[in-house]
Amino acid sequence: MKLMAVRNNVLKGGKHYLTSDYNTRNESRNSHNGMDLVGINGIDDIIAIEDGKVTYTGYDKTGGYWISITSNNIEHRYFHLKEGTIKVKMGDVVKKGDVIATMGSTGNATGDCLHFAIYKNGYVDPLPYLTNENPFKMNENNDAFTTFVKDLQIAIGANVDGIAGAETLSKTPTISTSVGWNHKAVKPLQVYLQSLGYDLGKYGVDGKFGNDMKSCIKKYQKDVGLDNKYQDGILTSKMYTWQKLLKIN
Repeated sequence: MKLMAVRNNVLKGGKHYLTSDYNTRNESRNSHNGMDLVGINGIDDIIAIEDGKVTYTGYDKTGGYWISITSNNIEHRYFHLKEGTIKVKMGDVVKKGDVIATMGSTGNATGDCLHFAIYKNGYVDPLPYLTNENPFKMNENNDAFTTFVKDLQIAIGANVDGIAGAETLSKTPTISTSVGWNHKAVKPLQVYLQSLGYDLGKYGVDGKFGNDMKSCIKKYQKDVGLDNKYQDGILTSKMYTWQKLLKIN
């Protein structure tokens, strides 16, 4: 059980203990479409993570009693709710932080918990929606960061939603002057760094990671406060520079 640092609460008590992660329940890593959470005292009230409209309340044998709320065409779903505690109905408009139910163990649950899931043309990793600022509004803004994330996701074969999370980070490559120097991820990286005001050198946005790009990355690593040993001008797969670039805590 792991205490999570979140920006957007789904538990009224504000403490979110992770008991089962997205897509990591068994060896095949394909059986869990959300995250199971409990509160500091176990059972806790469930609150809406974002303003939205209630688009489903009901019961099924797997999810038990559950609620779906839609915000900006993205559904946030809350499963295994305690029977008789649902406080909303279809068509209701809720505000972020409104209590909508209490966690329980209905459906296919081994104990009291909240199974929290995000559905957007299929289930996606819910972690970014808990940890990023204004995650339901990010896709509304065609800003440089969202464009960078989408273009990077395309380049590395990740789910393309413009929201950086564990799945995107897991597919980031090692890029240096000798390894991956012409990877498809280099060009969106250059465009993003340029938007932040970094000097790419005489070749500009060319999709190639040369000595000028190495110097640029070293400056970025220093600017974002990485330890001296990580100010090496190298983007190592899944590591600290990528985390900073993707704004992943």
